[in-house]
Amino acid sequence: MKRMEFSVPEMIDTRYRVKEKIGSGAMANVYSAEDTRLGRAVALKILDPAHAADETFRARFQQEAESVASLNHPTIVSVYDTGTFSSGSVQVPFMVMELVGGKSLREILDARGELPVDEALSYGSQILEALQYAGDRGVVHRDIKPANVMILPQTEEDASQGRAGQVKVMDFGIASAMTESGEALAGEKTVMGTARYVSPEQARGETVDSRSDIYSAACVIYEMISGHSPFDADSTEELVSKHLSEVPQPPSAFAQQQIPAALDTVLLKALSKSRASRYQNADAFRTALAGAAASHGAGSTAASSYDDTATVPTTALGAGALATGAAAGAGATAGYTTSSQPAPTEETGLGSFFDNAEAEYSDDELYDYERNEALAKKKRRRAAWTKVITGMVIAALALFSIGTVLYYQNELNKVPTHEVPALQGVNREEAENTLRNMNLSVKWEEEFSDDVEKDNVIKTSPVTGTEVEEGTEVTVTLSDGPSRVAVPDNLEGQSESYVRSALEEAGFKAGRTSNVNSATVPAGMVVNTTPAAGEQADAGSTVDIILSTGKVEVPDVTGMTRDQAIAALQAPEVMLSTNIETVQTSGQPAGTVISQSSAPGTSIEQGSTVTIRVAAAPAPTAAPNNPNSNNNSNQGNNGNSNPGNSGSNNDTGSSENEPSSAPSSSAAPSAPASASAQPSASASARG
Repeated sequence: MKRMEFSVPEMIDTRYRVKEKIGSGAMANVYSAEDTRLGRAVALKILDPAHAADETFRARFQQEAESVASLNHPTIVSVYDTGTFSSGSVQVPFMVMELVGGKSLREILDARGELPVDEALSYGSQILEALQYAGDRGVVHRDIKPANVMILPQTEEDASQGRAGQVKVMDFGIASAMTESGEALAGEKTVMGTARYVSPEQARGETVDSRSDIYSAACVIYEMISGHSPFDADSTEELVSKHLSEVPQPPSAFAQQQIPAALDTVLLKALSKSRASRYQNADAFRTALAGAAASHGAGSTAASSYDDTATVPTTALGAGALATGAAAGAGATAGYTTSSQPAPTEETGLGSFFDNAEAEYSDDELYDYERNEALAKKKRRRAAWTKVITGMVIAALALFSIGTVLYYQNELNKVPTHEVPALQGVNREEAENTLRNMNLSVKWEEEFSDDVEKDNVIKTSPVTGTEVEEGTEVTVTLSDGPSRVAVPDNLEGQSESYVRSALEEAGFKAGRTSNVNSATVPAGMVVNTTPAAGEQADAGSTVDIILSTGKVEVPDVTGMTRDQAIAALQAPEVMLSTNIETVQTSGQPAGTVISQSSAPGTSIEQGSTVTIRVAAAPAPTAAPNNPNSNNNSNQGNNGNSNPGNSGSNNDTGSSENEPSSAPSSSAAPSAPASASAQPSASASARG
């Protein structure tokens, strides 16, 4: 609804002089003013005219005025007067309230973050005092939040009573009186309150009672001691959803300071989704806080600050009894007193009388006196016994009263218990929600299981069915998957970092690295693992990684035939290129490899070229002319015989094109072949 602009009169009701606007609320604006009749500063809360025209808002504002006017407590902002003034055609309601100094708790938290535990519990205790007082009178605040809590500067009286500063709860602007006259308005079930502190039932639009205020107060105390709200979200809808369904973390999970486990337990109970599982009134919550504070060494701070019914000091029964309001009953007994004068003995004050009795009285008179004195002694004995019995009765009553108070205090402080639920087979999220809804804390452990799916529950400790108190830690063991798993495939050629991640994701530990030659895997990349890819191994065991050197080992091809050598050098595990040179020799069979350019067993870069030298038969030579031969002889070759026929066995090199094995009888003498022939084309080109 759009807020209407209007002019506030300088004087309202001929009594209140308006000064300046000091705040705005959901339905109203607040102004500082002067009560000219009583000469005091006051605050005027004036309903916005746009709301004043709405009958529902007027009724709600009037209900607020009546409800708050009935509340008279040091921790609640007082309402002095109510009325209306005209703004055009609208009668605008207003109320006159106590003008409170200091800062709001919201300002303090924004400036300081989390507060020390003792200071936070002092403020929290006073807030709960206000809520208990209002709840006893049928008033529900419905909008407890730091902005509606004022903190006054600490006075000497505050310090003497262990308070960090006086609290004033204000703005009961959406309070609902739980009376027949107020049920209709409350029954509208409109969702109100700030989403960060709203109770689940209020978020659902249900009719609320004082236990809704307990939930909201727990949110505020949680934020004070941890600097963090129980729930946080980016939208109001998401925040409300968390209040409805999500179990909050304990405040110690966010706090920088040490938070007692007992305080975690108390606040988580107060934040239960079901109001039946929370503390049933503010005093019970305050008493539990006092007990938790005692475990932190701050018991006196969280104790009650006010009790207008108490008649004995808090030390008579302890702060806890006072917090429950039970000290008043004990005070009546403790205040019982007897005369400060000692009861007279049988002889007290009579000695001087008997000393002179014979001189003062006759025998008859003395006899009458003795008889009367005997009767008096008897009466005095009866009176003494009566006093003894009365004292014993009083003492018994006192002990009974103290015992009753202690019994009920113990009952209030008794921590609820639950049976550990059956969680075997459920997933982690479901198990956590179940335990936290029972206000049990959770410790997680993992172990391998061939039967239970990964991340599902194997067992709990304590075991299912064990009765435990709220706040107890339950150890939940989750399955970490099967105990035997396969080493991942498809690791060859991957980087070391990738393979390490893949192994850890599969449940293994990545171990040491080693290096091996490989014809196909680039240098530094993974060739294989130990155990090898695809093999079964114990989950959690170590798998070593084998990396490529980027090199291959040269095989020994000497003595092989040309084709055998080429096949060996081009094998899949080697994959080297080949150059072939032929060498004419009679020392090795033709076609046999007599040497290689890279020594056998050495490692060379992948794809390198190896030159092999292959033996070839020597080239035939012509016989030389014999000048002394007979010209008529028919056995010669007309001087064309090759002198090479003399049978020389000298080795000579040749090019790759091998000569014919049959010598020509008419060939001219040939020049000897070069001893170091040039390399031929590669083997791959020859093939």
